[in-house]
Parts: sequence; structure tokens; C-alpha cells
Amino acid sequence: MLSLSERRPPGARRTALSAWLCALSLAVLASVVLSAAPPSRAVTSAANATAVVGSTGTTTPSVPTQVLTTLFKARENYFCTRIPALVTTGTGVVLAFAEGRTRLDTTGCNDVGDNDIVLKRSLDGGKTWENDLRVVVGAGDDLAHGNPAPVVDAATGRITLLYSSSEWNRNAAAPSRKGFPRTVHAVHSTDGGATWSASVALPQLKPAGWGWVSTGPGHGIQLDRGPHQGRLIVPGDHTAGGDTTAGAQLYLSDDGGLNWSLGATTTPVPKTGAFPGELTVAQTTDGAVYVNARNSEPTRCATNEHRLESTSADGGASFAAPFTPVANLDTSPTFGSLLRLHAEDRDGEPDRLLYSGPSRLGPSALEDRRELAVRSSYDEGRTWRTAGTLVSAARTGYSDLTLLPDRSIGILYETAGNIPHGNVVFASFTEAGMDGAATELRRPRTADTRERAPGEPGNHAVIHGGAVLGTRGGGKAMEFDGTDDYLRLVCSPSLRVDDKNFTVTAWFRHSATTGTLPIVWAYGTQGRHFSVRAEPGSGNVLRATVGTDARVTEVTLPSSYNDGTWHHVVFTRADGGISLAVDGGAPATAAIKVALMETNTSLTPAGEFNIHIGARPDFPNQPVGVAQLFRGTLDDVRLFGKALTPEEASQVRSGSLDVATEDERLRLGFSTVW
Repeated sequence: MLSLSERRPPGARRTALSAWLCALSLAVLASVVLSAAPPSRAVTSAANATAVVGSTGTTTPSVPTQVLTTLFKARENYFCTRIPALVTTGTGVVLAFAEGRTRLDTTGCNDVGDNDIVLKRSLDGGKTWENDLRVVVGAGDDLAHGNPAPVVDAATGRITLLYSSSEWNRNAAAPSRKGFPRTVHAVHSTDGGATWSASVALPQLKPAGWGWVSTGPGHGIQLDRGPHQGRLIVPGDHTAGGDTTAGAQLYLSDDGGLNWSLGATTTPVPKTGAFPGELTVAQTTDGAVYVNARNSEPTRCATNEHRLESTSADGGASFAAPFTPVANLDTSPTFGSLLRLHAEDRDGEPDRLLYSGPSRLGPSALEDRRELAVRSSYDEGRTWRTAGTLVSAARTGYSDLTLLPDRSIGILYETAGNIPHGNVVFASFTEAGMDGAATELRRPRTADTRERAPGEPGNHAVIHGGAVLGTRGGGKAMEFDGTDDYLRLVCSPSLRVDDKNFTVTAWFRHSATTGTLPIVWAYGTQGRHFSVRAEPGSGNVLRATVGTDARVTEVTLPSSYNDGTWHHVVFTRADGGISLAVDGGAPATAAIKVALMETNTSLTPAGEFNIHIGARPDFPNQPVGVAQLFRGTLDDVRLFGKALTPEEASQVRSGSLDVATEDERLRLGFSTVW
């Protein structure tokens, strides 16, 4: 979409496009909250309040003063709504698109099923919205329509909506996209989205050999400088090779959206590695196109970098270089949105691009899609600020950005309760409000200090809540307040214990008399997992467990060691059994249940995972009354890919750093935080 902050250079021939942009550039940037919402709309105004100071001295980020409207509610017109897309027309109409997903026995809220493309409009810059939901595509059929990707031609006002369609498997136990051709289509509106043309198929946008082909999601853009001025660009992605390879592409139109051609295309690469998907684009001030994409690596465990980027120097006809990881843009694997906010040569403000997406680093498309934030680049996407503005601390998924007629920022995003999608919400806030609520979004880390091969990344832990460094003897340790403090190890191949022997060691100190205090809890809660936790409130024991599915084996020691002094725990899985010992004493042992041994004994999930230190893996989404967090201090947490001998365990307890180093997977000494 065109930036509302840009206009033609002085002396340029005034067109409908430049006149519109020039008029908007004269608007005064609002420095107060948008007008009060009607009673049916929820309003939040936390941005200008003092940030809450936690018990460890950190601050809870505030959100900008904003107007919130749930435009598409789950279970209202559809079972759920997903995949938001947002644009503002030249006359100031704001259009919010989504997929309305009808629940059938085999679909639920899946990407394939009887899915329609739906729309709501605002005629006053997002302050109020039409009550009636418009079905733009799919009202008369039960096909799978998806990935709405709108773009506005500023010269004519024409809105083009590209989208993808396919048949789907109505009879299988689970829906499948394989075997059904997915094609690209377009509909148009010339009256601000009030009415829409009949759908037109665009077979030229799907070369032979492509399988699954998609548009967007999210808005497209129109170039307004350079030799390709006026060109519309909508991104997309595809699979090939029988759905085994994947790539990305750009769709181009040079006549206001009436005709489309295929532009830049990557060579499909195996889906077993990193590949770009669900692209978002913005024009740079030198006339190029910056492209930022989801890193759709299937297991998502080989990298913490869940965004990829490239550029196009020829108006989207080709990519200038292969896609590479984006640094310092912590997120989970999901779609995110770019928006041009300022161009200094057009509005006198420093060049600025915005990016919206979850700011929680993590591999999971469900667990880690949280903490939706807007971040900024002041050098055309070459670097991104780690500080930004939290829009919502809840579970949130896809989002899309637009600039509103009064130069406020609009965002349309997915959210729900225990999952990050289901409803689609619109929020708006001023640039001043956004900047006033800015905070550091990158969570601090503490180092994995084990010996590693050259080039091998460390399994550094992400610090949540505000855990801070304390002391143990003459060294440092990590203190947890029992309220929201915990550490998280984002999945890494070296942290997989699978079906092999392993040992966990740690120093711990606490004086709690109630609750369950996790020390280390890997992977899941009851399924594939292992855990060590003190339970002063449940029999006053120290407990360790291993399990797959519902088959759990556990050992306990008859004390939770809640005497406020330091203790050293060693938990081992070795050759069909587990053992738990404290301070070098006699271990509690148990044979792994026969039922567990008869099946796959791998404790590690096949896909993404996290290891939590100081919390259960489902924090903070546990049921009321079962929150389990460590209250006390931990130190020298280690994981070995072997069963340590009693002699080796004693050496670890004495502080030796030269124990089974070839099998050491993790060593958190809590010496530094950065």
C-alpha cells in the first residue's frame, strides 16, 4: 500500500496520486488518543500510565493508548476468523479483510475447508465500523478461499483483492491440501469496497510444476518513485516438486490492477531447511523494494531467526540476492507486516519502516505467538531496533498495518484465549502514543558457557519475567521471585535427549512451604517430557519424572529441601531406569515402566520444543490455581547426553568444568546477563 506520509518532489506533475498524498502530508500528527469509542467498543488506555515495577526491579511494558474493536468474532458468523489484511483507500475508507472459516466435521479452523473471504469497512478512519459483514468471495460455494491480499491504485481508486482458491478433501479424517490445484484469482472494487466485481482467474500467476500457491497474506503496495512508479506489487509463495520444495514470488501489475504478471521468483528449495514464505513488502527511498518473509523451516529448531529478507532493485521483477536471516527481530514463525511510516525527502521526518509481529522468540506457531509489537527500522530495513511498542501482551498471531487518514497507525491482528487466533481485532494509535510507550522488547539472555566446537551456537537461555543475578558463595546465581520469573531454552538439536541416556544437575535453594517449584522441565507437561521439581506443598518431596504420552515414570526423595540452604541435585536416565540424588546421597531409583519401553521411548517431540528452567512449559497459560514457578535461587544447571557415573556427578558438584565435556549439552553458570 502507498505510504500516506509521502508526496511527489516539488515541481512534479500533479496527478490524482500526488494530490492525495500532498493533502495528507499537511495533516497535523495527532498527539492525543483517538476519539472516544461507542459503548460497544472496548477502550484501553494504559500507554501513558506509569509502568508497573516488578519485584525484581524490571518494568512491565505499557501499551500505547489505543482504540480496540473486535471486528470478526469466533462463533459469530463463522466458526473462527483468521488471516487479517488491512488497507486505506484514497478517500479514507479503511477496509479490514479476513478468512471466515466454516466448521465442518473435517475442518475446524484449518487452512482448507469451506472458507470465505469477508470484509468490514470503516468510513471514519477506523473510529467506527459497519455492523454488517460482507462476504466478498465464497458466499455461493463451499470452496477453500484464502489469503486475502488487497492493494489500492491511488490514481484510479480501484481496489484489487488477490486471493487463492482450491477444492479440499471433505471426506478424510483430517483435511489435506495435496491433490487439489490451488489457483490465484482477483476481484475489484471501484466504490471503496461497497461492491465487488466477479472473480477473475489468473492462471498466468502459477507456472507449471507449482502445487500450493498463495497470495500475501496482508496488503500489497504501489511504487511511487523510480522508473516503475505506479506499479502494484503483491507478494506470494508456493510449493513445487510434489509439495517437497517451496519458494516465494511477487505479483506485478502496471495498469492499476487490471492485468497481472509474475515477477521475482526464488528457486524452490527443500522444505526441510529454511525457505521464505508469507512475504511482506515496502518500497525503500531509493526506489527499491524491501522484502521481509517468514522463515518457514518445518521443525523451526535449527535457528532462532524466524525472519528472512531480500530486496528487489528492478521494481519487483527479480530478487537482488538470496534470502538471508534478519538479525535482532525476535519473533515466532508467523506472518508479519511492513509499513512505510516516513520518508525524509517527502515529509521531512526521518526515514522509518514499521514491522508488526509477535515479539516472543520461540519455535512454536501456537505457544510462542505472543506479545504483538511494532518495531522500527531507520535505515530501510538494513537493521531493526530491538526496542519497540507492545500492542498486546496476549497470544496473538498474524497482523497487518495501515496508515489511517489522520496519520494514526492502524493494525488488524489475530488473537484469542489459549490459542493465538480465532478473533480478529482492530487497534489504532498515534505515532506519538506508539513512541511514548516504546520499551526494550528483546528479552535478556544468560550464557551457555560449555566448551563448544568452533561455530557451534550456544544454548543460551532467554530470561522471562525479570529473574536477576544473585549469589552463591563467591559466585553468581539466578534468583526467581515465584511470580513470573523463569528461563527458556529455545529448541536446539543439541538439547534433544530422544531415547538416549542423559543427566541433569543443578544447585537449588528455597524455603517455600507451599506449591510446586520446577527446577528443570523439558518439552511438555504430561506427554514427552522430563522434569525435576521440589514439591513442598505436595507431600514435601523432591520429584523427577520421565514420560511419553500418558506413560510416566517418577522417583521421589522424602524432602523438598526447603531449609533455605544450597543443595545439589542429580537426575539420571540410564539403560531403562531413572535415579534422583541430592548432595551425593543415596539415590531414589525406578525402572521405566514396561509399557513405556514397548513403544518409542524418545522423550523429545519430533518438531519444535522448549526447555523451561523455573517453570512448567505451559506457563503462563496454566489453569487458575495450578501455576507452578520456582521461588528461590538456582545455579550451575547442566545437561549431559550420557548417564554420569557417581564419580563424575561428584566432580560436577565440586565445581569441576572438565566433566564429560564431549557429552555436555548445556552449562548455565549464570555469570552474566546480556
